[in-house]
Amino acid sequence: MCTFGILTMTLTFDAMSLSEDESEYIDLVRDRAMRQIDCNVWEGIQRNRLTGWLGSLRNIEAELLGAYLLDNLCYRSRGQYSAMLDALFLDLFMPSSTKSTLLVDAMRGKKAGNPSGGVCLAPVIGHLAPPTKSGPYILRLVQRRFLLHSDWLVWPHLLGQASGVTDLYFVDDFCGTGDQFDKFLKGIHFDRFLQANPKVNVTYLVTTIHTKGRDRIVKNYPYVQLKWAELLEDSHAVLDSSCLARYQVNSFAEKITSQYTQAVKSLGLPQVGKFAEGFGELGLAYAFAHATPNNTLPIFWMGTQNLTPLLDR
Repeated sequence: MCTFGILTMTLTFDAMSLSEDESEYIDLVRDRAMRQIDCNVWEGIQRNRLTGWLGSLRNIEAELLGAYLLDNLCYRSRGQYSAMLDALFLDLFMPSSTKSTLLVDAMRGKKAGNPSGGVCLAPVIGHLAPPTKSGPYILRLVQRRFLLHSDWLVWPHLLGQASGVTDLYFVDDFCGTGDQFDKFLKGIHFDRFLQANPKVNVTYLVTTIHTKGRDRIVKNYPYVQLKWAELLEDSHAVLDSSCLARYQVNSFAEKITSQYTQAVKSLGLPQVGKFAEGFGELGLAYAFAHATPNNTLPIFWMGTQNLTPLLDR
């Protein structure tokens, strides 16, 4: 169930077959999505993009699939994302502070002379990662929202040059399988940093995390403390039986899975490979206004000759 934005409906049709009711359902979901756009709840999604995406699915007779996917889309607007950052940061206190000073309050001033000067924030981005990665952008959002002084921010690949680090906070927007975080730590040779700073406290601040990523980090990096604003589970996979079962309609699940299989072929989407079911086979319908995780099904964000993408990667 989405905690922000459109709430997924539990449908219970009467004795009529789904084919007699699906037109009403399709119109209901479409009209509601348009209102979400018009009211800026879904600011970042444009009306023409939604119309084009739905039209692409209508052209291959998969309108019911489009309505179902749209009904289950968890979309976080910029305003909602700011609220998620508040939930992530506004109950963190400056380590070693005797006055219970909030972390963000202390970081508004210069670092020099601060008794907690060993604290720093770093984005989750490797030294050789492309600049399109969201890590630096998210840290910039944090800096702007809480008016943080740049003295407290550090590039992760330069941690080896930092001295006296006592508390390190990695900042990120999304963690799916945990694969990216794992590669990130290895890419910056974090093990060497830990050897030089064995007493450092490490916290991973991520607005949204999947249970698979959470469990992987807990197992492989027990020294990393985790804090998130939203937790996703296997039930957030929109083609999973547990998600489809919320729609109490005979043959509904079979129709959706059949239309999806046909849509993938007709629209030229990947049928195999690491993105076919969303990276890590998470099969999500999840996006931020600033980016869409690759764990989300490509039918939402991958443009093809026959598909107008609804979301930007």
